[in-house]
Amino acid sequence: MNPAQTDAYLHRLGLARPSAPTADALRELQLHHLRTVPFENLSVHLGEEIVLNENRLLDKVVGARRGGFCYELNGAFGALLTALGFEVTRSPRGCTGTRGGSASRTTTSR
Repeated sequence: MNPAQTDAYLHRLGLARPSAPTADALRELQLHHLRTVPFENLSVHLGEEIVLNENRLLDKVVGARRGGFCYELNGAFGALLTALGFEVTRSPRGCTGTRGGSASRTTTSR
């Protein structure tokens, strides 16, 4: 994520760039992200292609001012945190549906 994209993301969240990657800064970023960027799965219902690369996620969450589902939101937020100097570890996780199906993706933790 380049500095202009980082600034645009922070503007979307209504925040200034934190001075350092601290626990307090992380808490503030996460709170604003939860309040500002909705969980939504409209792309699935609209038949839109789901692409989990950073630029496409930023276009959706920042440019189009949309939300996303867990993998999209975690990917975008992880990219923001990395750009701000936080150490981000991406961990593969899966989920199981009520009918026994499962999916495996990479999500962001920390």
